[in-house]
Amino acid sequence: MVVLATVKAYPAMSNKYGESVCVAGLRLDSPEPEWVRLFPVSFRSLPADKQFDKYQVLALRAQRGSTDRRPESWRPDLDSLRLGAVVGTGSGWRHRWQVMEPLADSTTTCELLKEARAHGQNAPSLGLIRPADVSGLVVETNPDYKADSGEPVDVDLFGTERELLEATPFLVHYRYRCAALSCPGHRQSIVDWESGQLARRNLRTHSVTEAKDLQRKRFLDEMCAPGRETLFYVGNQHQHPISFLVLGLFWPPKGSRPAPTLFD
Repeated sequence: MVVLATVKAYPAMSNKYGESVCVAGLRLDSPEPEWVRLFPVSFRSLPADKQFDKYQVLALRAQRGSTDRRPESWRPDLDSLRLGAVVGTGSGWRHRWQVMEPLADSTTTCELLKEARAHGQNAPSLGLIRPADVSGLVVETNPDYKADSGEPVDVDLFGTERELLEATPFLVHYRYRCAALSCPGHRQSIVDWESGQLARRNLRTHSVTEAKDLQRKRFLDEMCAPGRETLFYVGNQHQHPISFLVLGLFWPPKGSRPAPTLFD
């Protein structure tokens, strides 16, 4: 399959898969645009020339998971992974809009929750939704984060040293209403790798209070600014299909979305 990787979650540890990353994106080789979830992805164990960026095109083999019945979920064969071009933000995000536009605003968080309650893992589990308004960003200290604990590196099965995986320093939640007319409001965690890495970088040179303020500045003041046409990538959890998370943001400049043509 050919996939445009749009979000990478912060790495997590599991007894079954070890350190893994969940990657979501858009399948490009299907007749109609459709979402794809790739898991598990042992991203930090990949060779350097296969560690892909967000919005990079990936070609790889994948098969349906044996336990995850969500329609978008696939188990990747990382040995087959080949990297393609990165779809950048040049020309006013025009190229990214061309790829993402068919699925933008095609559902709401309320609709995804309704379907998940009715159909469990068989319901759609990914979407690119428009928040009608974002009322706040809550940044809390993660009790599982231990600064300067453990060794600075660990060693994988192949003897390669890498930076020790730390829990993300902050638990970050958006408060927002989606575009559903009767939306009661949502509070959802953001699990984007960028969020965790931003917190870790800022804590090296700033106090906890300052780092929290910088987190709000980035993920609220900048990415949800009035001049941005912000959308949320949302997805649910395998074992908890009615629990949705913000996986990442799509935040092009306002007015950059291509106008429909007579042939649309």
